[in-house]
Amino acid sequence: MQEVRNNNQCLSEKQAKTFVLNDNCAIFLDHLEVVLNDRTKFKKILIESSTFEFDKNKIYFIIGDSGVGKTTLVSHFNGLLKSRYGNIFVDNLKIIGKKSKIKHFKKLCRTIGMVFQFPEYQLFKDNVIKDVMFGPRNLGIKKCKANKLAKKYLNQMGIGEQYYSRSPFELSGGQKRRVAIAGILAIEPSIIVFDEPTAGLDPDGVNEMLKYIKELKMNNKTVFVITHDMNHVLQIADKVILLKDKKIQAIADPYEVFMNNDLLNGTKIIKPNVIQFIDSLVSLNSKFKKLYEIKPTSIEELADCINMIIRGELNE
Repeated sequence: MQEVRNNNQCLSEKQAKTFVLNDNCAIFLDHLEVVLNDRTKFKKILIESSTFEFDKNKIYFIIGDSGVGKTTLVSHFNGLLKSRYGNIFVDNLKIIGKKSKIKHFKKLCRTIGMVFQFPEYQLFKDNVIKDVMFGPRNLGIKKCKANKLAKKYLNQMGIGEQYYSRSPFELSGGQKRRVAIAGILAIEPSIIVFDEPTAGLDPDGVNEMLKYIKELKMNNKTVFVITHDMNHVLQIADKVILLKDKKIQAIADPYEVFMNNDLLNGTKIIKPNVIQFIDSLVSLNSKFKKLYEIKPTSIEELADCINMIIRGELNE
């Protein structure tokens, strides 16, 4: 489990201005602390000071109880919210806590795309192609290129040319969501944040969304996903970010988090079905502890591994 660092002091403003991320780092939080009603008697710390590097080309799932600060945390990544305490470094862009304004804000928005819960509610143009073009155009991309980007990502999301001139409000719920996501992808961010991307989707829609998130990683994107569904976490997460008691308590692979009862105590987090089943098997026969090492991520993988253990094909 990777250590969440809280020691030492935050970089000074002068140091922050010249600070450069290493090539493998997507985002660096330098003692970020989130405070509500600062400098008043109603002051409340939402997220305590944390320092951490998030690697490029990983899928991070952010978990924790409702109200713990998951959306608040990611909203600081691209400056939608800004704290006076700590610094955030994204690529060669900087959000310096002591500065009241964010330099190169549009560039930051183009680097990090935010897909909010129910993104289809953000549709507002009179046809699909205009809606998807809006983001690139708003960030200064010329109309011709914005049009090409819109078509490219609508096609990737399974929205064909026959829909381009239609009002987005005439589409099905699933189509609306794909159009909204295409609008985020059209700005071509290197980092994409999803807030409950599977909310309201049927099983086929859920599987399609998880598949697409994996494809984003294959296309060298760094992805952050907020979710309450721990089964999805186990299926595709490289790392899990656990928020608890106003802190980032752990950043580790899924099995490390879900097997650590001390971390989960005091939360409402329910272990994924696969791990719950492994726990039950181990309570009956210790030979199934091998499953914790193999780390199956789906029911199908779990069934195959159980059969291999029963047949003695896996050494103790």
